[in-house]
Amino acid sequence: MNKTLRMSEGAKLQMSNWVSNLASWQVIAHHTFVWEASIWSAQKSYEKFMDHELRDVSYFYAIEENPSRDGHHVHALWADCEGVHRSAIHYKWKGRYGRNRIEPVRSQINVTDYCAKYVTKEGAWWNVRVLQPSLAFGVKKSLEAGLQP
Repeated sequence: MNKTLRMSEGAKLQMSNWVSNLASWQVIAHHTFVWEASIWSAQKSYEKFMDHELRDVSYFYAIEENPSRDGHHVHALWADCEGVHRSAIHYKWKGRYGRNRIEPVRSQINVTDYCAKYVTKEGAWWNVRVLQPSLAFGVKKSLEAGLQP
C-alpha cells in the first residue's frame, strides 16, 4: 500500500490523471466496517473480499479515517465489471462487514472527483490491482521506481 503525502495542486492533478487513465472505470464503491477497522484490517478485509467475490475485477482503492468515529473505510473504483451484479455484491459486503454504496461511474468527471476527494487527501492509503497485462506492467514499473504517480 502507498500513503498519500502532502501534494501540490500540480501533483494532485498528475495523480488524478494517472488513476483516471489506469482503466476504464465502471463502478465507484464506498465500504464501511461495523468495527473500528485499522488501516491494515481495512486493507486485508477489502482485498480478501475482492479476491473471493470479484477476482476478475480490476480496482483502485483508497482507505481513509472515519470522520466521526475511530477506524477507517474504503473508497474504490472498479473496472472489468461485465457480469457483476452490484446489488448482489452490496448484500454480500453488508452481511460481512457493514454499510456500502456501489454505483456506476456516470462520466469521467465522477472519476476525477473521486481522485480529488479521496486519493489525493493527505494521509490516505491506496492500492491498485489492474488485471490488463499492459496496464499492470506500467503500474508495477512506476511503483518499483518509487514514483508517486
